[in-house]
Amino acid sequence: MRDTKMGRMGAGFGLSVVVASLLNALIVLVKETDHHVMSAFKAALGHHWVTHGAILIVLFIILGFVFTAVDIGKRFTFGTMLKCIVWSVIISSAVIAVFLLPNLKAGG
Repeated sequence: MRDTKMGRMGAGFGLSVVVASLLNALIVLVKETDHHVMSAFKAALGHHWVTHGAILIVLFIILGFVFTAVDIGKRFTFGTMLKCIVWSVIISSAVIAVFLLPNLKAGG
């Protein structure tokens, strides 16, 4: 099963998960370090997390269809895609944790 090639949509949206996960960490870092970005996110949809989520959902859908259209599935097996998804989530989580943990310890 792990060596089985993925279908077009599965691979396209799987890769979209990878990109969205990594972009999530980047958005958190930018939002938390630049008050102009935070203010813009708050103004856009009423709360910065709502805007953050909306951007990621829209990006996920658009990239999923783009990656599907270019037939990225030829390059990925189920095992490879699983590794990519797991590593992107681990990297994103670690980036966010390393950035936010000092703030939690400082009480801010």
